Amino acid sequence: MEFGDILKALRRERGLSQDELASLLGTTKQVISRYETKQRVPRLSVVAEFARKLGLPLSALSGEEPAMPEGAISVSSRRRVPVLGAAACGEPVFNPAFASEYVSVEDDLPCDFALIAQGDSMIGDRIYSGDVVFIRSQDYVQDGEIAAVAVDNEITLKRVRRLRGPGGAVVFTQLLPSNPSYSPIDIGGEDETRNVRILGKAVAVRFGLN
Repeated sequence: MEFGDILKALRRERGLSQDELASLLGTTKQVISRYETKQRVPRLSVVAEFARKLGLPLSALSGEEPAMPEGAISVSSRRRVPVLGAAACGEPVFNPAFASEYVSVEDDLPCDFALIAQGDSMIGDRIYSGDVVFIRSQDYVQDGEIAAVAVDNEITLKRVRRLRGPGGAVVFTQLLPSNPSYSPIDIGGEDETRNVRILGKAVAVRFGLN
């Protein structure tokens, strides 16, 4: 079932009108109607917020894991990876340390966790706010690759570039946006006090829809 079908079935099961459901979810009747008629599909971050307000797991609204009859054998080639929270496509934002939601991916996608993009600094790489970015855990990426980088207790998605001195040693590391409206984040130097580490390489993006 698609999101609109699930939402309509859930609303009817709870005996709610579109107005009542809209009030519960903090939106409008018109938006609920567009969802139910499939004129509009929400981003995963919106679905996650609706699930929280309805007291349901994300999978119950996303339709990613349909119930299996008792005794049935699943032949799905998909698996679940944790969604660790939000990663800034702009200035770094706080990211929770532990996952509370999961998203299903193909077995052959080499990723260990996912982050929900926030902001517009990576739109040049077609990563938009609300998109789900899949990350392979590793503590090093090649120059020019997109990485999830922890800056103190915050996480950002950026391309990594290392600036080296005459001897080849890294002097500065830059976290580069792909939107010219943003400036690089410079890491390093004698006065650097931030704890910075690469969490992993971005390997895929699942695009959200408005």
